[in-house]
Amino acid sequence: MGQGQWLANAPLYRLPENLKLDASTRLLDIGCGRGTILRALDDQLGCDVAPVGLDFSRAALRLAAADERNPRRGAGLVEATATSLPFRDGAFNLVTCGYVLKHLDDDDARALLIEVLRVLEPGGLAVVWEFGPSGNPRLDAWNYRVLATGTSRLRLRSDATLRRLATEAGFPYVRDASLRPFLLPPIPRASILIGRPPEGFEGNV
Repeated sequence: MGQGQWLANAPLYRLPENLKLDASTRLLDIGCGRGTILRALDDQLGCDVAPVGLDFSRAALRLAAADERNPRRGAGLVEATATSLPFRDGAFNLVTCGYVLKHLDDDDARALLIEVLRVLEPGGLAVVWEFGPSGNPRLDAWNYRVLATGTSRLRLRSDATLRRLATEAGFPYVRDASLRPFLLPPIPRASILIGRPPEGFEGNV
């Protein structure tokens, strides 16, 4: 794993400790790309059931399947849209979703979150993160240009907007995940921890 990827995703590699995850974790990573997060969490947890990575990009999934660093190459990789997940209700107890919402309008973002809620079992959690606005017009204009490659209409949403969308999608538990921002370039990261946690849950990301 490159140093840049490690620095960008370091808060996510602490999920097993912070959320008290173990080998029983049934993980779905939406927008898995080459499977970096999927592989790292599986390495830490030794998941009893192979985690599932979903992406709309066949090319990205081919790279994930061919990656020799992945001990379960090709296992659990699904080509599908994030707004219509091809899984049964309650199939997972952890869902991660990074850098997908910027491609979606509000209706599709809610549809994605409704699907996440559907595939989470009672007690399950989801962590959703995205690049966010900085509030500085010049910096935001720069960030839009940097991030808009391959995206026809980029949408950067704040933590508050992500919380609102999750509430509208019906999540009973919604809070900031507080994943730290990027430093180079200085792009904020909006993130939420949502789900159906057990009563009294006080986990921190």
